[in-house]
Amino acid sequence: MRRAIFLFMKNSVRYLLVLLSLLLPTLVSAQEAQTHPIDKALEICTDKNPSTAGMVNCTDAAYKKWDQELNKNYRTLMARLKPAGKQLLKSAQLSWITYRDNEFKLIDNIYDAIQGTMYIPMRIDEKMQIVKQRALALASHLDMLDEAEP
Repeated sequence: MRRAIFLFMKNSVRYLLVLLSLLLPTLVSAQEAQTHPIDKALEICTDKNPSTAGMVNCTDAAYKKWDQELNKNYRTLMARLKPAGKQLLKSAQLSWITYRDNEFKLIDNIYDAIQGTMYIPMRIDEKMQIVKQRALALASHLDMLDEAEP
């Protein structure tokens, strides 16, 4: 009986591994398909120039693109909302700008106290991530409106 259970478990593990090996390429492809073009461009840029200066330049360029994306999403969302929603979005965005500015000051304060060139690209990346998350949040609001409209 134990041997039968062992063989069953052994075969189950084998089948699971085969199934995972078949599904893994699909999962990777789905992940790649979900990668935002700005992130893809950043990855290509840093692959071409992985030096500290290269990473800083690439991440700074991505930061600027995310900021543009954020502003585009804000304008688009503002145009689609009714007056009460516009006022709420404006208020939320002003609060977010205050948050962003304070967070950037905190990031700068922390990284100013740390020695090492590896922290230079990390600093700009942290700032970029904050802007990226807001751009994606606004895009998510737009997606919801798109889905809700007939």
